[in-house]
Amino acid sequence: MARKTGKELTEICNKFGIDTLWSWSRYHCYKQDKWEYFLKYILHEKEDRTNSIYCVSGGNVHDIIEQLYTGKIKYEDMPELYEDSLFAMNCAELKYNRSDSDKNDAIANKYENCIRHFFKNHNLINFPHKVEHFITIKISDDVYMQGYIDMLYIEPYIDINGEKRKRVHIVDWKTSTRYQGAKIDAECGQLVIYAEGIRQALNIPLKDIVCEWNFLKYVTVTIEQKNGKTKDRYIERNVIGEKLVNTAKMWLKEFGYEDDIEKYIDEMTLNNNIDCLPKEVRDKFEIHDCYVQVPLTTEKINDLKKDIIDTVSEINSNSEEYKNTGDENVFWQEVTDADEFRLATLSGYSRKLHRPYDQYLKNKELFLKDDSEEEIDNEEDDLLAFVNSL
Repeated sequence: MARKTGKELTEICNKFGIDTLWSWSRYHCYKQDKWEYFLKYILHEKEDRTNSIYCVSGGNVHDIIEQLYTGKIKYEDMPELYEDSLFAMNCAELKYNRSDSDKNDAIANKYENCIRHFFKNHNLINFPHKVEHFITIKISDDVYMQGYIDMLYIEPYIDINGEKRKRVHIVDWKTSTRYQGAKIDAECGQLVIYAEGIRQALNIPLKDIVCEWNFLKYVTVTIEQKNGKTKDRYIERNVIGEKLVNTAKMWLKEFGYEDDIEKYIDEMTLNNNIDCLPKEVRDKFEIHDCYVQVPLTTEKINDLKKDIIDTVSEINSNSEEYKNTGDENVFWQEVTDADEFRLATLSGYSRKLHRPYDQYLKNKELFLKDDSEEEIDNEEDDLLAFVNSL
């Protein structure tokens, strides 16, 4: 779906009687980094660093998937298009790690082989669907948000009363590391607010909405155990054969293939799949795309809406203060070690523009310098003590 034009967004604002139609990325930018928000949305400062390979690669991957589900390309076209995108990124000399070539090569090998495997083995979604679906969400009478859902599809099902119903799936394609534990709650906000938008638009209960990430670098392997129960494992796509070796050995032995186990294991590891295994062993494994669902509750939605309202109020207050005083410090963002990877690798702003990041680096460089000088002083003291002891 084509993005809304400025004129169309203005018409939507007029319809709701508001001045601003907020986006998740704008809200999240402020929550994550107030100074980056200041640069992007207050000063309208153009990003001075456009060589983040993660952003470019993620955009390319999303584009290929969108072309597939809008019928512009065929399933078998995806691997070649991905290779073309890698060639373009290499020509542009984009790096996963700018300071260490060995680490860069290791990351590239792992990341790119995982995505290659996805494009060759993706489980196609065959339900009626929409791609990049535009949605508006009412947060309060004077705060509305807008967004684009990566994939929305409708799955028919029969409930416990035997009635036919429809379940709406909201899917977000992710090329990042798989979320688990507390990370799910920390990162689920966008999907949660999109679920609220779908609930408002269709007037359906939350039980008929499923929010999920598809983590492209991983597969979910459902394994049958000896007791007949099944267990799910989440495995990076570049090491599927290697990670399933022990379970395969167990079933090969169970079915009487003891003499050939090493041969099968070598082939599994070399080819990164289980295709070489006897059928009765293969049948103990189901390999499919890695989906992680977001638990949805009314409380979670209401808590998020309240935080959005409070955050928008804070943004408006700080923006007004800056407008009246010119004091940039109202948007100052303290940078910590936890921010370093994001600012060094993912951010579109260099330390030249991101002053809090520059201050953080200067303090770090000063600390390293002090350590170095202390080490030199210690070496001189050791030498003096040695000479005096003679």
